[in-house]
Amino acid sequence: MNTSQQFESYVPVYDTCPENWEEARQFLVEQLKKISNAVNIREIGWFLDEELLSGKQFIPSVSSGITQGTAPQYRTILRKVIDTGTLPNSGTSTIPHGIVFDANFTLMQLYGAATEPPPGTTAIPLPYVDANPANNIQLYIDGTNVIIVTTSNQSKYTRSFCVIEYIQEL
Repeated sequence: MNTSQQFESYVPVYDTCPENWEEARQFLVEQLKKISNAVNIREIGWFLDEELLSGKQFIPSVSSGITQGTAPQYRTILRKVIDTGTLPNSGTSTIPHGIVFDANFTLMQLYGAATEPPPGTTAIPLPYVDANPANNIQLYIDGTNVIIVTTSNQSKYTRSFCVIEYIQEL
């Protein structure tokens, strides 16, 4: 198998099945494996306020090692969305995330967005970097909370969400 195709998740639409049942059975098992793998590695479109599978897989653990003839054990990336509400007026907002933040925790992605409802109707990404450093917004997490820090009044953004993607295994 070409290494560039090793991680390809497309399943052929048409293929011929052998006439002999024993060969056909093996062929069908392999096709079902391809379909299952292709479906399971797709990014899942659910963004919920609870821990769920993202459909993403991360490189194998260094400690598990990759030996000749052994399939690598990829690590599952989990996703959780936190409703962070109204951005603070020149201050810090802390919102509990409820994620187990232990020695196995590794952050993969942290991002968010904030929206100002009508009549303003502007939206910004989180974290936010402005040409005027006084308007910058920090976004980070610790073992307990999502933390948003503003150095100017950003309370016009009354709707904000933070997406945390992480792994829970070494």
